[in-house]
Amino acid sequence: MIFRRKLRYVLVEASDDVSMADPRNADALRAGTKAFLGELTYFKANPQITAQLENRFFVIGVNRGYERSVVLALSFIKELDGRRVGFYTLKTSGTIRSLKDYFAGIRGAR
Repeated sequence: MIFRRKLRYVLVEASDDVSMADPRNADALRAGTKAFLGELTYFKANPQITAQLENRFFVIGVNRGYERSVVLALSFIKELDGRRVGFYTLKTSGTIRSLKDYFAGIRGAR
């Protein structure tokens, strides 16, 4: 029996420009998340950066059931690669497409 991996996606806004394409930023975010979640929960949650929408906005994919833990860990991260940065969760969804639609609505309202 093959089970499909179920993910939840979290739209995150940073307080400053953050490029997740830069491996240093991605590694620092992983390390900060792992520090707050712990090894076992981090392994079970398996947070992955799945999309960079703009300089301050990106999407993290998380195994279903652990999205609250990752959101909580992101709220405690205050520094990324030596810079003061805060992370705010805007929306959690089952598809990236719905997050992109939500983001387009936010961007259009500004």
